[in-house]
Amino acid sequence: MAQHSEPMSGGVSDPMDRSGGAVARRPGMLTFAAVVMFMVAGFEVLSAILAFAGTGWWVTEMGNLVYTNLVLWGVVDLLIALIALYAGIDLLRGGGFGRGMAYLFAIVGAIRWLFVIPAAPILAVVVIALCVMVIYALAKDADYVEGA
Repeated sequence: MAQHSEPMSGGVSDPMDRSGGAVARRPGMLTFAAVVMFMVAGFEVLSAILAFAGTGWWVTEMGNLVYTNLVLWGVVDLLIALIALYAGIDLLRGGGFGRGMAYLFAIVGAIRWLFVIPAAPILAVVVIALCVMVIYALAKDADYVEGA
């Protein structure tokens, strides 16, 4: 004879898990921050590719010939992109280390793009604004901890 049990209160969308604790849901702003970090990481990778390809001689306003090596900026951009990717993945998983890395990414990324304003002002302002949006999204839900 089969045993019958009473249905769980709340049905399929019961906010309680099997252990009886409340299921913590990631705030939408943290998801937004992670997605924006992935987007800015893409900008950083494109900037790194352009920096690696853009090494060469430039003529200044005074007519001087200057050799510029943009490989250093390319390496910086790749490091920022890797930080952003790792922080975004860890943030989506609910890790606290990802939150710290996301703050680091947003701050370093915004400072880095300040140097690009003379060359590409619109792109630089857009990326700086996206970094500020990441900082806002992280700070808005600062009290969220996975598993709490």
